[in-house]
Amino acid sequence: MTRKLRNIIIFGIAVFSAIRVAIPLGITIFVTWPTKAYACACCGYAGEWFERTEKLESLQVEELNQLKFSPSAKLYLTAAGFDIIKGISSNSETYTLFHSKNKRSWNFRFVDEQGKTGNLSFTLPEKFIAFGTDFYDKPYPDFRLYKELRIEGKVAGNGIFSSGINSDSRFRLILQGRGSYCLDRADFKHWNLKVFGSRGSYSFYGSFK
Repeated sequence: MTRKLRNIIIFGIAVFSAIRVAIPLGITIFVTWPTKAYACACCGYAGEWFERTEKLESLQVEELNQLKFSPSAKLYLTAAGFDIIKGISSNSETYTLFHSKNKRSWNFRFVDEQGKTGNLSFTLPEKFIAFGTDFYDKPYPDFRLYKELRIEGKVAGNGIFSSGINSDSRFRLILQGRGSYCLDRADFKHWNLKVFGSRGSYSFYGSFK
């Protein structure tokens, strides 16, 4: 075998080996890169802070409708006690909660410690406020944010809430949790529901299952 022919054979083997290594590597890059890019689209980063208004789309309503409220709610009180409460005919601090929904229609049924009941009902609005901030306590980007989802609108009520409800009564529901930049029901651990207007002013709070 001549030296020239041997060099050609060695070169051919080297090229084949390089192609055999490069092809799987190229496939790996093609497959994994979009996955990482998708994950980072939801990442929160060091120093991040945002507060934005967004349209509440049907897919997001479906996500929110999968939230499971724990069956206990507490009335927000300060050192002033019930003096800060206006529009509830009940002296209970703890309530049993039943949450029901039908697409954008939500209802909260509260039962106080004496068995008296009242309903607060509202329609999920067309827009919501998303808030998030870095708490500077996580070394990785995916779940470092404290986040809130805030919705507000008109509210109707009956039973123990009747005296505090009129045409200007409104609600503000805030979902609170830790997580990523994107809306994910699993991120939310607590909630706060405030009712306010000329006749009523009170807040309930609780957690999710």
